[in-house]
Amino acid sequence: MIHLKTYLIILIISALTSYISTFVVRKIALKKHYVDSPSKRKVHVRPVPTLGGIALFLGFYLGMAAAFIFVPGLRYDFFLPFCGFSLAVLIILMTGIYDDLHDMKAQIKLVIQLLAAIIVVSFGFEINIITKPLGGSLPLGALSMAITVLWIVGMVNAINLLDGLDGLAAGVSGIAVFFLFIAALEMKIIPVAVLCLCLMGAIIGFLPHNFFPARIFMGNTGSMFIGLVLSVIALAGFQKRTALFTLFVPLMAMAVPIMDTCLSIIRRFLQKKPVFTADKEHIHHRILREEKTQVRVVLLLYFLTFCFGLIALSFARLNGVYAVLGLILVILTTFKWLRDWGFLEFK
Repeated sequence: MIHLKTYLIILIISALTSYISTFVVRKIALKKHYVDSPSKRKVHVRPVPTLGGIALFLGFYLGMAAAFIFVPGLRYDFFLPFCGFSLAVLIILMTGIYDDLHDMKAQIKLVIQLLAAIIVVSFGFEINIITKPLGGSLPLGALSMAITVLWIVGMVNAINLLDGLDGLAAGVSGIAVFFLFIAALEMKIIPVAVLCLCLMGAIIGFLPHNFFPARIFMGNTGSMFIGLVLSVIALAGFQKRTALFTLFVPLMAMAVPIMDTCLSIIRRFLQKKPVFTADKEHIHHRILREEKTQVRVVLLLYFLTFCFGLIALSFARLNGVYAVLGLILVILTTFKWLRDWGFLEFK
């Protein structure tokens, strides 16, 4: 068992590294004119420095370096899978940087994301069995790799699509990973807890720079990086084959970006538009038309993510029919919220 002080050291190192390095990245971005310019599909009205994802990357990895030093068992149990995961991270990071600077074609970006996902799977992060709510388990067999790759690529793009308002993607991801961290502690899955802590620290350090009015954007560099790490955190929980991780916590904690992505795909399909077409019909865009201010929209979605996180943890204490009834109640309540806000109207 890791002492609380060790967790705090790792968290502080990640947060401080991310916070300080964001100043450096912003200064370089301004000097080189690496900025995100306004456009019809974007909310901001002035050029803002981008590539903030590099600071998130540095915060996360310096925190992980500290974890490997202060948590001896981690070096033996998790080092090789982490190396494979890091290779995928580097691919995604380089892709994000190029995309932020030169606007990579969506199809090419998807192929690279698939490659990164296959690398992750090849190093042992895989969904090979799902625990049923009423007991027992369902082996996935030949579908295992396809479902895992779909999960990784889906999460990478879900966070990317959510990154439409100042501080939104970072804050929602930070809240989600906080609940994943609590769940990992309860289940005593140390590698997952450490991954969560490092990502949470990196987001904490970056968010003051990114909250409205943002002084720097994470860019696709940051959103794809966070999406990849979140997907692997969930997969690392799958390795233990517990009902808590394999069914409810990752899905519930990340419900906001997952819902937004699913609605975007359905909307574009019904409108006969390419799936990769950008628009301003995401959940945050539509709420912004009602609330008018970015801060209120972002705080509302923070609160919604926090509620889903609490729901996710509550399922850890439910079994059998109670878990099924709870899931049905959550689905019905969420459906009503989506309908009342008009998110299910695909005009």
